Amino acid sequence: MASSTKWFQDPSGSEKDLRACCSCSVTRISARITVRGVQYGVTCGDKWVDPNYMCDGRSECPNGEDEVGCFNWTTADHTTCMNRWGFIQRIKIQQSMRCFPLQHKQICENSQDQTNCSDPERVAVHCMSEGYPTNISIWGYCSDFKLCDDNYNNECFEPELGCKIHKGQKCDGHVDCKFKTDESCESLTSIRCVRRFRSPHVERNTPLRIPLQWVMDDQIDCLDETDEDPDQWKTCVSGNITHYIDPKSDCQQVLLCPSGDKFIDLAKLCDGVKTCSIENELCAAVNNFGIEEVARITRITKNSQRILLPCVSGGSKHSSRQLTNCTTIEHKTGLAQTVLDVQKPVMIILPKEKINCSHLYGENYVYAACNKRCLDAECPLIDVPRDTCENKAESRVRALTKNNTLTTVLKIKNGTAYDKQIFPCVNKNCVQYAQVCDLKDDCGDGSDEKKCENNFKCDTSYTYLNLSQVCNGVVSCRDYSDECQPQCPPSNKNIFANNYLRTASYIMGPMSTVLNIVSLVRSGSKLTYQETYEMFLNQLTILMINLGDLFIGVYLITVSYFDYIKSDGSYCQNRHFWFSSTECSFLGVLSTTGSQLSLFAMTVLGVTRVTNLGNLVLRDCQTFKSTLKLGILAAGPILASLMVAITPVLTIFEDYFVNGLYYGDSPLFVGPVDKPRHFAAFRVYFGENSSSWSNESSWGEIRSAVAKMFSSDSKIKEMKGDTVHFYGNDGVCIFKYLVRRDDPQWIFSSSVLLMNCLCFLFISVSYILIGYKINLSGRNSGRAGGNDRVLQIKILAIIVTDFFCWIPLGVVAFLHLAEEIDATSWYPFFSILILPINSVINPFLYESNFYWRILSATVRFPVRVARRLWSFIQVKKRDFLRIPAAMETVASGASGTATTAV
Repeated sequence: MASSTKWFQDPSGSEKDLRACCSCSVTRISARITVRGVQYGVTCGDKWVDPNYMCDGRSECPNGEDEVGCFNWTTADHTTCMNRWGFIQRIKIQQSMRCFPLQHKQICENSQDQTNCSDPERVAVHCMSEGYPTNISIWGYCSDFKLCDDNYNNECFEPELGCKIHKGQKCDGHVDCKFKTDESCESLTSIRCVRRFRSPHVERNTPLRIPLQWVMDDQIDCLDETDEDPDQWKTCVSGNITHYIDPKSDCQQVLLCPSGDKFIDLAKLCDGVKTCSIENELCAAVNNFGIEEVARITRITKNSQRILLPCVSGGSKHSSRQLTNCTTIEHKTGLAQTVLDVQKPVMIILPKEKINCSHLYGENYVYAACNKRCLDAECPLIDVPRDTCENKAESRVRALTKNNTLTTVLKIKNGTAYDKQIFPCVNKNCVQYAQVCDLKDDCGDGSDEKKCENNFKCDTSYTYLNLSQVCNGVVSCRDYSDECQPQCPPSNKNIFANNYLRTASYIMGPMSTVLNIVSLVRSGSKLTYQETYEMFLNQLTILMINLGDLFIGVYLITVSYFDYIKSDGSYCQNRHFWFSSTECSFLGVLSTTGSQLSLFAMTVLGVTRVTNLGNLVLRDCQTFKSTLKLGILAAGPILASLMVAITPVLTIFEDYFVNGLYYGDSPLFVGPVDKPRHFAAFRVYFGENSSSWSNESSWGEIRSAVAKMFSSDSKIKEMKGDTVHFYGNDGVCIFKYLVRRDDPQWIFSSSVLLMNCLCFLFISVSYILIGYKINLSGRNSGRAGGNDRVLQIKILAIIVTDFFCWIPLGVVAFLHLAEEIDATSWYPFFSILILPINSVINPFLYESNFYWRILSATVRFPVRVARRLWSFIQVKKRDFLRIPAAMETVASGASGTATTAV
C-alpha cells in the first residue's frame, strides 16, 4: 500500500525519494531520517540505523545504542511486541521505530510498531488500544492483527475481486479499485464528518459525506461520533426495528428480515448480496417461479467419459441408457491448449448430427458448441492466459502447453491431479465449464455468459434468462426488457396491436358517438308522440339500443385517447400499471355496459314485437299492472347490463375476479403476481408457518401476509399492491371472453358469452317471426306494401350484423376454452373491430329514413349545383355563339347599304 509521504530530508537540506532507499544499504547512510520533524531510527556518530535493524539482537552501533532498552519490559502491553525475526523475546518498541514506511517492513510480527505514529500524515485510523488512545499507520490497517480494541483497523472488504480496502475508503473521492466499485455511492447522506479512517490520498481533517450504512450501526466511523448520534438523523420504524435515514429524506419501504434484527432497503433487495439469510432464496422463489432449474452438469461414466444430456434417455443426467444416435469423440477446444503431463484427454459422447443448443447449459453447451454440434452457436471458450484465476489462487498452477506457451491449470483431488477445463473471465477470475453459459453471472463481469446463444440478458442488470422466458407474457426482468423486444407481440408495446385496429378505432369511435347522439335525440323526441304502450316500449328499447351503442362509441374514443398519450414508447414498461388502473376498469365497465345494454334491449324489442306486449293499450286506459310491466321491461336491460359489467370490479367478489397484485417497481415482486407466486414467497419467508396457503386463501389474507414482510411505518404507504382486475387482461380493457379452464373466471365469462349467444338466437327467431307475421298480414289484406318490405330488409340487416358479431366470437371462445385453438392474439381484433361495428350500423338501421334523406340531400345538392352550373355554361355558350352571327348580320347589312348607294 503506497505511502502519502514519498520524500525524506537529510541534514544538508536535500530531499531524496524514500523508494530509492530500498536498493541501498540503509545502515550506512550518513544522515538521520527525518520526515516533517519526526526522526526515525537512531544515530551513532556519523551513522544512522534503520528502525528495521533496531532491537534485532545484533548491534549496528559501536556502542550498542540501537539495542539499548529493547528488552527492559515487565508486562506484555501495547508498548511491546514479538519481533518479526521470530525471537522468543518480546521487545520494547522505541518511538523512533514506529510507523517507519520502507517496503512495508513491520518490525513486530503483529504490526504493533504501526501504532502511535508521531507524524499525523501517516495516520490512517484513530482508535483505543488496551484502553489507551492510539492511532494506526497507513501500513497497519487490513493486516488481520487486532490493533484497535474494536478491531476497526480490520474493517475491510473487497468491493471487487483482488481489491481489498478499508470501509473508510468507500466513497472518499479517490478510486482505489480497477473497476471503480469503491466509488459506487448510491446511499450517501447529506451530513459530513471527518472519518476515523483517512486514506493516504485524502487531506487531513477533510469532512466527507457519511454512507447511510454507517448510521447508528453501533460502530463509530466519525471522529466526532456524528454517525452514532441519534439527534442527527430522522427516525423510521420498520416492524420492531427502528432505523435512521438522512434528515433530508423521507422514510421508505424496506423488507424486514424474518430474524427481526435486520432489514433491506428496496434499492438493495435482490442485488445478489445476502443481507438476510433468505434474501437470495426469496428472490429466486418469486421471480423464477415455474422455471425449472437448468441442468449444467453432464453425466460422467465410470471411465470418466462425459455424456451430454441429449444422448441419455429422457435428457436426465441420472439416466443410465445411452441413445444410439450419438458418438464418442475426444474433446478439442480448437485453441491448441493441450497441456503437457496434466490430464488425460476428455472423451465425450455427443449427438452425431447438429442440434438446437438453446436448451443446453453449462458443460452440455460448451462441449456441444465447441465440437461443432450446435446449429447456431459458436464456441464460448478462449485461451487461458497464465495470469488468470485470481479467485482460485490457492489451487492454480502454471503449466506448459505443446505450443510452449504458459497457461493455468487447477489442482484437484488434494493436488494429485490437475484440471485444465477452466474458463478465464475478463476480470481474471476463472470458472469451470459447468458455470459457462448456465444463465448465471459466475465471473462477476458477465463474460462467462457473453458469447452464449442460449440466454437473454436483461438490459439493466446481469440477470440471464433462458430463451423460453422471453416474450412469454410473464415479466422476469425488472426493466421489462424480456417482454419489450421487437419479436414480442405488438400488444406488449401498444394498447392497439397494430395500425389497422388503431385506424378502425379512430374512425368508428367518432362515427358511433355522433350517429348515436343524433339517434338518441330523435328517439327521445318520438317518445311523446306514441299512442300505445307497445309503441312507447318499442321506441324506448330503440332509445336504449342507441344509448348502449353510444357507450361503445365513447369507449372507442377514450381508449384511442389513451393509446395516443401512451405511444411515447413507455407503455411496455408501464402496461401493468395501466392494467391495474382505475381508467382501465372504467373502460371495461363502459364497454361491457354498452354491448350488453344494446343486446338486452334488442332482445326486449324482439319480445315486445312478437308477443304484442301491452296489447295496444291506450294512454287514457293505463293501469298499474301495465305500468309495472312497462317499468320492468324498461329497467330490466339497464340493470342486467350494469350487473354484468360491475360485478367483476366489486371488492366483495375480488377473490373470484382478481388476477393478481401489481407492486410497481418492487425488485421482489416483478410484474403482476398471482397467488402461486405469492405462496412461493411465503414458503421461503415464513417457513413452516406457510403450509396453510392454498388457492382458497383470500386476497385479503395475502395482502396481510405481504404487509408483514415489509415495514409498516405510519409515514409510508403499506405494501398492499394494486389490483390486476378482471378487465386488466389486455391493453384494450374489455370483457374477458377468451379464457381457458385454468382461468379462475372461466365459468363467469363462458356463462355470459353463452347468454349473449342465446340472446342473439332469440333475437333472430323473433325477427323471423315478425317478418312472417308481416308477410302473412300482407297476403291476407292483399297488400304487402313497401313499408313492410323495408322493414323486412331492416330485420335481415339486424340478423346479419348480429350474426357476424356474436356467433363467430362464441365459436372462437368455446374452441379456445376447449384448447382446440389458441385465440389469445385474436382478442384485440374482436374487441375493437367486430363487437363495436354494430354501434355504427344500428343508427343507420333504426333511423334509415332520416339518414336516407340526409344522404339524398347530400347527394342531390352537388347534383343540383352541377345542373345549374351546366345550364349556366350552356347559356353562356349560346350567347357566345350568337356574337359571330350578329356580327355577320351587321356586316351583311352594311354591305347591302353600300351597294344601294352605288
